[in-house]
Amino acid sequence: MLIFLIILIAVISALIICCFIERQIIITRRQNVSLENLPPAFNNLKILQISDIHHRKFGENQKRILKRVKREMPDIIVITGDLISRDIRDFSETGNFCKALGKIAPVLFSIGNHELDLPDKVRSTYIETLKNAGVNILLNSSYPLRKDDEVIYFIGVSLDISVYHDGNHSYAALNPYSLKELESDIGTYNGFTVLLAHNPLIFDVYAEWNADLILSGHVHGGVIRLPFIGGLLSPERKLFPAYTRGLYQMNSSKLYVSAGIGKFRLFNPSEINLITLLSKR
Repeated sequence: MLIFLIILIAVISALIICCFIERQIIITRRQNVSLENLPPAFNNLKILQISDIHHRKFGENQKRILKRVKREMPDIIVITGDLISRDIRDFSETGNFCKALGKIAPVLFSIGNHELDLPDKVRSTYIETLKNAGVNILLNSSYPLRKDDEVIYFIGVSLDISVYHDGNHSYAALNPYSLKELESDIGTYNGFTVLLAHNPLIFDVYAEWNADLILSGHVHGGVIRLPFIGGLLSPERKLFPAYTRGLYQMNSSKLYVSAGIGKFRLFNPSEINLITLLSKR
């Protein structure tokens, strides 16, 4: 019994140490994505994705993140939600961070569930802070990127908070989200589209809409990542969620999920993501 207790304490201590060390780490995860319908002018387009920072800080105004982003020389930067947590009210550092990002490349933002949870007036202040920092806000709206007479569309879908939780913050009976609702929010498919959608767990709807590439976050890599299995838990308290980190495909649509930066995690370091688009033509 004593030996078992010693082993148990040693294992728990090792996990705590691993978790502490891992919290100091941020990595750049790179992914090439080949896409059938990508206009040739956008071959090798580099998209830098940032997701789910929440309360995490990597230096003043996130200078360690900025250093990594600058090193990658992206063509465009996308923030796929939860740049802050729902209890934050001072957005000055967030504004400074976004202003610095904008000096590297154009910045696009789509909203996450923590931002949806902000009181209306607070959310308005937050959005205004991002706008003043030069961020392009995509709330069920699009950003056309043009090159050599060709265009691709970045569309940010907001979703309804009921997709994430009910009025009591329970996850037992989440509202479904249909193709009809998505079309009502962002219209019908109108050309090559990169869909910025915080929640990856409704990939089937995005694929039915025919999005070429979906960039998501939200699941935090599954919080704890297990060898040969993957992510353990979703924010909705569901075990082994289908989409936790990396590249997935359904029909002609591809989904890339960032494990993000913030929240508790184990064997799952914080990350930013460089996605390079490749044309199959």
